[in-house]
Amino acid sequence: MNVFASLWRQRNYRVATIVALLALAWLASGLLIAPPDPEEAAPAADSDSGDETLRVRARTIEASPYTRRALVNAHTEANRSVRLRAEQDGAIVALPVAEGRAVREGDVICEIDAEDRPEQLERARAALHKAELDYEGSQRLKSRGLQSDTAMAERELALADARAEFKRARVAVEKLRIRAPFDGVVNRRHVELGDFIRRGEECATLLDLDPLLVVGEVSETRVGRLTLGGPASAELQQGQRVTGSLRYISQQASDTTRAYRVEVAVDNPRGELRAGISGRLALLTGEVMAHRINSSLLTLDDRGELGVRILDGDNRVQFANVALIGDGDAGVWVSGLPQKVRLITVGQEYVTAGDIVAVEMERRGPGLPAPDDAAAQPALEKVRLPGEDGVQ
Repeated sequence: MNVFASLWRQRNYRVATIVALLALAWLASGLLIAPPDPEEAAPAADSDSGDETLRVRARTIEASPYTRRALVNAHTEANRSVRLRAEQDGAIVALPVAEGRAVREGDVICEIDAEDRPEQLERARAALHKAELDYEGSQRLKSRGLQSDTAMAERELALADARAEFKRARVAVEKLRIRAPFDGVVNRRHVELGDFIRRGEECATLLDLDPLLVVGEVSETRVGRLTLGGPASAELQQGQRVTGSLRYISQQASDTTRAYRVEVAVDNPRGELRAGISGRLALLTGEVMAHRINSSLLTLDDRGELGVRILDGDNRVQFANVALIGDGDAGVWVSGLPQKVRLITVGQEYVTAGDIVAVEMERRGPGLPAPDDAAAQPALEKVRLPGEDGVQ
């Protein structure tokens, strides 16, 4: 007894004793308090299961016609570009039209010094008149039997030479003035007053900008879908949007790019559009039935393929693979869905294929087009088409 009393007086032994007594009391409580009846706990679990039913929001959408467009990088070109060349030698004495000015067909662009060409023309005219009189006299003598066939042939030859010489002199005078072959714009002058120009050298460059051409190249996989004369549109670098018709499709691919040149003619009566502006060209390649949805509704399956979550008639979640055929500010266009389908718009991240869910139908989902405007498409959306209909 004295031993226990001496141990109790030591602080460490007192603390250990108290801890041991508390541990024994905790162990004894498990024997005295019975565990809850499993049958009584089951209803509580069942009562919570109703609150955990998955709920989603969905919207019924229908397919609409979607016009597929092939987008290609393009640039504008003049309808015609002609380098006016001199056909006579001489000094430049007049340049009636300044660079950048519009001209009409037949307007004088450059004028060459006449020198003695007008006098040569008068001499040729006089020689022609004399040859004609000689020929008429020979004909009268021939009718009287006073002119031989040989002399008559010589008169005919002299008349033909005179006519040729007169025409040559007249053309030489006419070619002193280099004229515009069509309505256009003098893009550049290659000579100045006083320059000596030789036959074949350039005087000026003339551009025909109405219509203006939007030119691009289409790959061999899509060129067969184009229709000559079909509508087309383009968005130029300066923000201008223009429309026209596809007037030319090359029959041979470029050796460098292995693509086919296409040309779209755009009206430009006031000359507001310039040649050499880059842009994007949209060409129609056919029409398909598609749905326009919010891009945030797209997801990937276990194989990494694109799709959306939809509902069947039993409100069971299904995963449907889709193909992205166009996208823009108004949403994305996808194909591969049934004509009419219930699309999950809220809660699709928390459900998987096979789940049966509680559905709240909505008339218009977040970011989705209304039924009456689903088919509306601008002439050229700000789009990036994937795959074969993507930007080239």
